[in-house]
Amino acid sequence: MTNRPTLLNFILSLLISVLFVTLLTGQESGQLMAGTARAEITGPIGSTMYGYGARGTALSTGVHDSLYARVLVLDDGRVKIGIVTLDLGAFYERNTQRVKEALPENAGFNQIVLIASHSHSTPTNYDNFPTEEDPWIKKVEKRIARALMHASENMQPAQIGAGNGEVQEGSNRRVVKANGEVFMMWRNEDRLPTAPLDYELGVISVRGENGPIATLVNFACHPVVLGPDNLAYSADYPGAMARYVKDSIGGQVMFLPGAQGDINPFHDKQPVDEGGFEQVERLGKVIADEVLRVRRRITDYDSQPEIFVRKEVLSLSERRDINREKVAFRAEINSVVLGQDIAFCTFPGEFFVAHGLSLKTRSPIKNTYFVGYTNDALLYFPTIQATTEGGYGASSRTEVEVGAGERLVNRALINLLYLAGKISP
Repeated sequence: MTNRPTLLNFILSLLISVLFVTLLTGQESGQLMAGTARAEITGPIGSTMYGYGARGTALSTGVHDSLYARVLVLDDGRVKIGIVTLDLGAFYERNTQRVKEALPENAGFNQIVLIASHSHSTPTNYDNFPTEEDPWIKKVEKRIARALMHASENMQPAQIGAGNGEVQEGSNRRVVKANGEVFMMWRNEDRLPTAPLDYELGVISVRGENGPIATLVNFACHPVVLGPDNLAYSADYPGAMARYVKDSIGGQVMFLPGAQGDINPFHDKQPVDEGGFEQVERLGKVIADEVLRVRRRITDYDSQPEIFVRKEVLSLSERRDINREKVAFRAEINSVVLGQDIAFCTFPGEFFVAHGLSLKTRSPIKNTYFVGYTNDALLYFPTIQATTEGGYGASSRTEVEVGAGERLVNRALINLLYLAGKISP
């Protein structure tokens, strides 16, 4: 016969333990809710374009494919996060702040991450274009805020899972010779071996009762198939990839750029009249095929993942301030954990591929992704070793103190370890 008082005491003690843990951590598990939205952000014709000094004063002349802000909102009942991917070359801290200010006070977001794809065939987001009184970028910021609210108002029960594949596309453009000199190999159509590289393709799948809600794709390769001769707006290969995947399975498809500061496509800056857009389609299709393959193999979905977010803003000195006497930059990093097996960390610039490999190798979470170009654009973050060697991005186009990349990656990893319970306060 069951000893009823003993059983009741056990149940009571269990409930008290659960309540204690809930009070201690401030967390409670619940059904994951997800919502998506999309806003077109194609710029007006006649703007300067992002990314290539070789364009000189040439202005945009048309639109090849529309540009979008794609929004995913996730809410576990305790933490609400907005993930926004943008078909833009860069999105700065001032833009990020204005998006947050445009949201209603009761929007309820714990954090919002705005991720630029870094396509070099998009408008520059200057505050004075076309006029200082009515700049285009401020309209974009308001559209993003509205899309975030629209996604929040159209949430549905969801499950989340992740998987990884491989796409052998991309080349390390910094070739270090035997004598230590650096040769910048921008194009590598012969696919000569280079290193280091990160060919891992990460896929985060969010699904509902009626199928895919969102597919997030993490890959490290500059979206620079199109070169300075192209004056038509384009999302480059991430846009083509997103279109192929969406046409196949539906849902929102979002590109999360990795640590690709020194990684170029094999057909870098392919002239338009020599098949530039055909190369965009080819690369987009290759990646999309692997996304679909990986997504089909994801079987471990979680409907009640706890979401953890930790934001940190670090002070950085300017590159030439070797004594680090003044703060020149504020660098925001975010560590995000989605359940037991999925995490990503965001960084505000162009980090060399070795940084991404370092983060992923040391993370205890099975599916960990490095995401660059988020909530600001502080140019290049070379490794310390690359700084001693030189080359583009290591001795030019970098303004942060030497070692800033390692420092930010280490802090993001530490925050990730705290969130995952691997380090105790």
